[in-house]
Amino acid sequence: MIRRNLAWILFGLSLVLNIFFVGGFVYARHYGPPWAPGHAPWQQRVDAKWAEELRLDADQQRTFREAFREMRQRNAGRVRELMQVREQLVAELRKDKLDLAAIDPLIERTTVLRSDIQKDGLRAAEQVAATLRPEQRAKFREVMIARTMGPGGRMRRPPPDGRPPPDEKRPQ
Repeated sequence: MIRRNLAWILFGLSLVLNIFFVGGFVYARHYGPPWAPGHAPWQQRVDAKWAEELRLDADQQRTFREAFREMRQRNAGRVRELMQVREQLVAELRKDKLDLAAIDPLIERTTVLRSDIQKDGLRAAEQVAATLRPEQRAKFREVMIARTMGPGGRMRRPPPDGRPPPDEKRPQ
């Protein structure tokens, strides 16, 4: 009786470990962090989306991929440090009493890191924009603005006929 139960327990344990192993592999392969070495498949999809949206030729695609790959490599250390600082900040926020003397420098460091990452991204975007035709550059600029504003950003371009965008309330 004990041997039969032991066999089922070992089988279950083996099954769980295999599921975690396969799950970790799938996560790392398709949803891995942007600072991971190499060129993650999700990044290839993003690059392909940009190439299609901007109608980049082969040389422009190569410049685009190289500029942003180099940017991700340059920022890998910053991103890791940013994650560590955020973990420290969360640890401080979980305490019963807030210690602003400990929290303030963490917030300042987070701000500096995010600023440096964003500035580096703009330098990479400038490098790419220099290779684009004027109509591509205009589209690229619009996409960059939309990404900077993030989801739910308030900056909207009015329609060409001068009417307010449909999601804005009109003055009564």
